[in-house]
Amino acid sequence: MVAGARTAVRPVDGELAGWNPVELAGVVGREALERAGLDAGGLDEVMVGCCDPVGAAGADAARAIVLAAGWPVSVGGLVVDRGETSGAAAVQAAVAAIRAGQARTVLVVGLGLCSVVPPGAAALNRTYGAPWGGVAERFEEVGGLLPAPRLSERAAQAAGIGRAELDAAAEESRRRRAAAGTATGSRSAASTAIVAVAARPGDAAGRGVYRGDPMGADVVRDWGDAAALPPAFDDDGLLTAATFAPPADAVTAVLLQARAHVAGSTGVRRGETAAVPAGEALRPAVPLATVAGMGRAAGDPFDPVGNVAVAVGRALAEAGVELDAVDDIAVVEHDAATATLVGRALGVDGARINRSGGAVATGNAGAAEELRLITDGLAVPAGERLLTISAGPTGSAAIVWQTDI
Repeated sequence: MVAGARTAVRPVDGELAGWNPVELAGVVGREALERAGLDAGGLDEVMVGCCDPVGAAGADAARAIVLAAGWPVSVGGLVVDRGETSGAAAVQAAVAAIRAGQARTVLVVGLGLCSVVPPGAAALNRTYGAPWGGVAERFEEVGGLLPAPRLSERAAQAAGIGRAELDAAAEESRRRRAAAGTATGSRSAASTAIVAVAARPGDAAGRGVYRGDPMGADVVRDWGDAAALPPAFDDDGLLTAATFAPPADAVTAVLLQARAHVAGSTGVRRGETAAVPAGEALRPAVPLATVAGMGRAAGDPFDPVGNVAVAVGRALAEAGVELDAVDDIAVVEHDAATATLVGRALGVDGARINRSGGAVATGNAGAAEELRLITDGLAVPAGERLLTISAGPTGSAAIVWQTDI
C-alpha cells in the first residue's frame, strides 16, 4: 500500500447525501494518487468493493469512476460484491492480481454512500425478481434466515453476553473515537487519511443538504444514557440504538502497487517524497505497508461472524505470525455484539480491538468502513503489524499488514 485517502464518516441524509458515489470516488481516488505521487496513466485497474452494486453504484461503477474522473480510457474497472466483506474482498482481489503479475498498480475503492444506495437496496425493487431465490425454501424448516443484527443478538444471548456488556462496549468505542480526535486537536475523530470535501445540495427528493465548509473529521454519535434506550427488536433483546451501527456515508480509497515498482528499496523512508525520474508517467511511490497474509472463510449462515477464526488463521499462517504478534486488531463494528463475538471467537480481549474506536461510534459505511480500518490503522509506527477483519453471516475476511521503514 502506497497511499490511502477517505472522506469523513457522516450520518445518512447528512452533508455527503448530495454526492453521487461515482463522482465522490473520483475525488478521493485522485487524492490517493496525488499522495502517492503517481499519474493516473500508471493505473492498471480500479477495483471497487460494494455490497449493494445497484442504482447509482451499479452498472460497473468502477469503470464509471475511471471515465468520470477523466483518467485514461485504457484503465479498466471491476466491482466486487461479497456481502459484508466486499471491501476486504476487493483489496484481496487487487493483491492477487498484483501477485499474479496481471497488474502492478491498482486503486481499490470502498463505496458506502448509504444515503444514495441504502443497505439492502438490491432487494427493494423486485421488478426483475426477488434476490436469493430458493434460499428461503432451504432454511424454511429451521425458521428461515435472519438479518445480521438479529443473528448477532441471538448469538450474544446464547454466549451469555448481557446488555450491560454491550452498552459498555459501545460507550468505549465512542470514547476511543472521540479521544482519537482530541489528540489531533479536533473535537471529533480525525485521521490523516481524510480528504476534506464540501457538502453538496441534496437530490430531487429534497433532503435539505446544502453546501458547507469542507468536512475534515468524522461525526461521533452521542446517544445519551445507553441504559435508558429501548431494545431495537424484541422486548428482552440486547441491541439498542447505541449498540447498533446505523448506515452512514463515506468513500475510501487505497492504492496498491507491486513491490518492484515501489521506492522503498531505493532508500526512501515512510512519509518522504520519492524522486521522480524525468519523463516517467509512473512514479515510484513510498510504501506505507505490505500485505503479509490474507484469508477468507464462510460458514453456517446462522453464524454472525462467518467462521472468522478460519479466515484469521489463514491470514496469520500466510504471514507466518501468531495472533499475539499482531500489534493492532481492527474489526468492522456492524454492532457491539458482532465485535464482541469476533473477539470471543479469536480468544482476544476487547482492549486489543479497535484501539481508536469503531463504526458503532460513527455509523457503518459498508465497504468504505472496511477500507477505513486500513487507512486509519496504518497510521502506526514503522515495524508494527495490523490485522483488519470484516465478518458477517455471508462470510469473513482478514488481512495482515506489515508497516515498512
